[in-house]
Amino acid sequence: MLYHSLTSSSLMPPLTRQRTPQSLHSEWSRNSLGATISIHAFAKPVMKVMYHRAVLDLIKRQRDIPLSAETMQIYTSYLGCKYVGETTKALILREIFKSVSSGPEAHVVADFLVSYEQLLDSTTVMVRCWTSLILAGLAFHPSTRGAVVVAQLCPQLVTLLGDGNGDIVEGACCALSHISCDLEGAKAVVEAGALETVQNLFMSPRAGVRRWTSEMLAGLTFDPLTRNAVIAAQLCPQLVALLGDDDAAVVDGACTVLIQLSCDSDVAKAVVEAGALETVQNLFTSPRAGVRRWASEMLAGLAFDPLTRNAVIAAQLCPQLVALLGDDDAAVVEGVCTTLAHISRDLNGAKAVIEAGVLETVQNLLTSPRAGVQRWTSEMLAKLAFDPSARKAVIAAQLCPQLVALLGDDDAAVVEGVCTTLAHISRDLNGAKAGIEAGVLETVQNLLTSPRAGVRRWTSEMLAGLTFDPSTRKAVIAAQLCPQLVALLGDDDAAVVEGACCALSHISCDLDVAKAVVEAGALETVQNLFTSPRAGVRRWTSEMLAGLAFYRSTRNAVIAAQLCPQLVALLGDDDAVVVERGCCALAHISCDYANITTSGSMEMDRQDAH
Repeated sequence: MLYHSLTSSSLMPPLTRQRTPQSLHSEWSRNSLGATISIHAFAKPVMKVMYHRAVLDLIKRQRDIPLSAETMQIYTSYLGCKYVGETTKALILREIFKSVSSGPEAHVVADFLVSYEQLLDSTTVMVRCWTSLILAGLAFHPSTRGAVVVAQLCPQLVTLLGDGNGDIVEGACCALSHISCDLEGAKAVVEAGALETVQNLFMSPRAGVRRWTSEMLAGLTFDPLTRNAVIAAQLCPQLVALLGDDDAAVVDGACTVLIQLSCDSDVAKAVVEAGALETVQNLFTSPRAGVRRWASEMLAGLAFDPLTRNAVIAAQLCPQLVALLGDDDAAVVEGVCTTLAHISRDLNGAKAVIEAGVLETVQNLLTSPRAGVQRWTSEMLAKLAFDPSARKAVIAAQLCPQLVALLGDDDAAVVEGVCTTLAHISRDLNGAKAGIEAGVLETVQNLLTSPRAGVRRWTSEMLAGLTFDPSTRKAVIAAQLCPQLVALLGDDDAAVVEGACCALSHISCDLDVAKAVVEAGALETVQNLFTSPRAGVRRWTSEMLAGLAFYRSTRNAVIAAQLCPQLVALLGDDDAVVVERGCCALAHISCDYANITTSGSMEMDRQDAH
């Protein structure tokens, strides 16, 4: 029987084998009447747990170690794997966020921005939140901001502005505000439609959202290319409303935006119409220096434009502004000085500034260690001294010693402002005397050779004022400045030339100095001055020649210079004063007598002068 069975089995057909027993699992899976279990479905939770433990172990090993490219690559592989749980991804993102505060580590993170687009679209709140915060951190650093812009993530971030989770909205706002600090980033933010969501963001109950929204707008309004888009959004009413926000940082941001917008005349008007001036008084008393600073800067912008300056003056804010000149924060003081300088451009504004008692605080401002304070204080004084009615108050404040001391300041803008003030003061006889007594003439030679045209111009204007009256002219003559003034007749700046011409014309009225003007070579430069496009230059040149031709002792030099053709040409000038003074010069030249000797002419000059 055993043999038979062996023989039978040995005779099996080829390529056949006995039927293998069915496995328990396959038999059950084919014939199961109830719920079944997929081995793949069973494996996914196990994989998530395993990956989560692996990530925890990796984070533990990398603690207190700077983030490396190798570690970041591992993190990125986990973030891109569909079998890694959302909780695990959020954990990884939190660790990455800790690293972006460091510049070098931020560069490592910036090299792996590929998967963030999917993470921003995640259904898990914490994944979206940590991703937006990472992008905010990267955009904070100028060196890695470009990578965020290039990754073109602004559309996803703008979408998150409408998220139901406040943390996510705040993170997205923060990221977009930092991205907006770069021109290319600002363009991307605008193109992504961020401005369509701003009005809702302003009404957010979260201070952080309001703050970062205003910061984002500040970035967008910095450049004219994107500022127009913000202007078109007509957000002034909402921004002005934020000036009354409880959060000082929100107010800071709103002020910054309004300052940038006020650079545009039309928008400055909209800012005023939105009621900005009504809220400014409260801002001046804010305990936060930044709020006071931005409030004064915003007012400076509004006061700079003639269209809105009247509204600022009408708001009667000068007393509050003058009170802020004693603020502990130098930047606040500088902003206030700037505002007062702009207000002083208007006659009514100048009067209001003086009535508010600004001149009582000026001496301290002129000695401030902050150049901006000195600059805008001197600018303000220049504007106040321009008008005759306000000029007397400036002179009465006896500020000339402090002003003259600032002529040696290292800041050229400060020196120019002081020169301007002294030039205006010198138009008044008492002011001219005060300037001379303060020692202004000791510093003039350096000022006339300053590389800054404004300094040379206002110095020559100041000398013109000092030489107008005989009582102060002698001091200028004694300073022997004719060579320097004549040198300025060849200056590239027409205003400088005009001032020098004016001073020389006044000096030429004095018999003893007229000869010094001729000896300094004034007549050699006159021919070019006749053809100047600036009427003031032609006017004072002909006036100077009239003075030189008045005295017989210098008339011969004028005749020898053969200037009659040019003077005759001036008789057809469009400016009546030029024609009048040209006639005067020709009239004096026509009085020449060939038979009068030089010695005799000097004697007759003295008789004529008498």
